[in-house]
Amino acid sequence: MVIVIQRLNGLGQNVTVEMKHLIMIFCFLFSSFAYAEEINIKCRETTGTGRSDIFKINNPEFFWYYNNKWYELAVSKKGVAKDWEILFLKNKIRLFNKRMEWLREIDLDKMSAYMRFPTGEFYLYKCTTLK
Repeated sequence: MVIVIQRLNGLGQNVTVEMKHLIMIFCFLFSSFAYAEEINIKCRETTGTGRSDIFKINNPEFFWYYNNKWYELAVSKKGVAKDWEILFLKNKIRLFNKRMEWLREIDLDKMSAYMRFPTGEFYLYKCTTLK
């Protein structure tokens, strides 16, 4: 099956797309959402306080459990989320708080993380998967 798409630029040339290519494009565009599976992790700070953070990750969503409440940081731009930039890399997640200038990176392969503050403080974390 062939689909003909007319161009709007007035050149009179049409684009011919075979259905199999259209399906391949569709699958490629939406495959990144299909593979995403929710993962819940707990990261315990190992270089000082022993404090823990819990995260719920489902690309492009990212939630942080803090003071008995879940905070969505990636998709929404309301509330605390407006201060955060979340970057999903292959097996790493980089979080940057623009207001406070905190940087956190979580490595899902090594199940480790670090957090760096503008004062130079640097903390390491060991992460585990939660069921």
